[in-house]
Amino acid sequence: MALKDIETIVIVILENRSFDHMLGYLSLAAANPPMPVDGFRDDPAWMTARANSYAGTTFPIHRIGPNLQTIDDPPHEEATIAIQINTPPQPGSPGMMGGFVESYMKRNPPPNDRSVVMGYYAQDTVPVFDFFARNFAVCDHWFSALPTGTQANRLMAMSGESSVIDNAPVNLPDQQLVYDWLTAHGVSWCAYQWGDFFPFFSLMPRWLPEIVTSLTLSDFGGPGRFRRYSKFHQEWTTNSQMPNVIFLEPEYTDGPHANPNDDHPPTGAAKGQEFLADVYATLVANPARWQKTMMIVTYDEHGGFFDHVPPPPVPTDVAGFHFATAGVRVPAFVVSPQVAPGTVFSPNLDHTSMLQLLADRFNPNRDYSAAVGARQPLLGSLAKVLLATPPAVARAPAIPQPALAAIKAGVANAPPPGAGTGAPGATANARGLHNVALKIARDHPELLDQPGWAALKRYVGAAQR
Repeated sequence: MALKDIETIVIVILENRSFDHMLGYLSLAAANPPMPVDGFRDDPAWMTARANSYAGTTFPIHRIGPNLQTIDDPPHEEATIAIQINTPPQPGSPGMMGGFVESYMKRNPPPNDRSVVMGYYAQDTVPVFDFFARNFAVCDHWFSALPTGTQANRLMAMSGESSVIDNAPVNLPDQQLVYDWLTAHGVSWCAYQWGDFFPFFSLMPRWLPEIVTSLTLSDFGGPGRFRRYSKFHQEWTTNSQMPNVIFLEPEYTDGPHANPNDDHPPTGAAKGQEFLADVYATLVANPARWQKTMMIVTYDEHGGFFDHVPPPPVPTDVAGFHFATAGVRVPAFVVSPQVAPGTVFSPNLDHTSMLQLLADRFNPNRDYSAAVGARQPLLGSLAKVLLATPPAVARAPAIPQPALAAIKAGVANAPPPGAGTGAPGATANARGLHNVALKIARDHPELLDQPGWAALKRYVGAAQR
């Protein structure tokens, strides 16, 4: 099997977009050429049957252009996702996946354009995704693990279990993470953080001391397990020893950040494309490492955007609450020279498929955990996307210049939103990361004069005025 030949697994989890919203166009003739993904159809009747209705108005599936980068953030918690999934497309009609506009109208304040949750992008807006799909593998039945929001799904992706149903009010409760599993099994790992702030699991207090120490060391070239993304290219392309598993985190919209690129609305999709183009360019810049690398790109959850595929039954109990299905479908790719170009990988997968892949590679013939193992009979094996025989020469196609130009134009059209705050109206993630920023400044005032923490100093100074 090719999995044994993989030496490095790279994992990127972005925020809050559905498969149809980002990749449904791939099956249309306008994709030129279309790909056999479970996306939209060039059939007006098919499209009409999946339009959503709200208050007597029908909202069709429609293409949105690259200039629409800023979108009012749709609701995406357990209660609103239940509306999205379980409402029929038209009043009195059979079926599911019809409540996206109705859910969007529960936003406070209401959205400026209530039709946008039914919109989809195409290759002029997501050129890196188009490149990945045509040159590597796109997974068209990858679902978020739970029909709920960010924190629970990130815990499922990084643990296989969640101790929260929706978002925790302040800090994430402590639970075992994939970091613990990798350490216990002797597998080296690190997490690179884009920008000048801190990774998602700063919200779990147990990890904060190591995160602060590691990022400070990283500013001076230290080898901690949490590192600045600005060091990634140099470390990957030199003779530095790299860990077996690498997590690459974007800069998050929900938090004390000034230039996010995680795709979480209102942050535009162009910044995420720019981030992934940079990641890919670094990976292929070291051909020997690239030949034995497998990168997985996905999203924590769908963010409230329309998708037409009902989630499969994957029962999960979380904190006394029973979820009968997985969550809504999200974009996902496997980018590696060890997949055939243009692969459409269609078995049902969810975020725990990544954890089982780690077990298959580093602890073979064992479940990652009892909870993850219980889900796998309902899901496919991510390892099967790889070629059975590794290629002698690693393919490393370059992202075309027109795609890079499209990204640059999209970024220019998408001024970044302001930093998240700890205000009562802010999201739970923003409030939590705001509190983390204040805690670091209070506990380690000496860091504020270090170059790597300059952005934190500016943020804390503004918050205290």
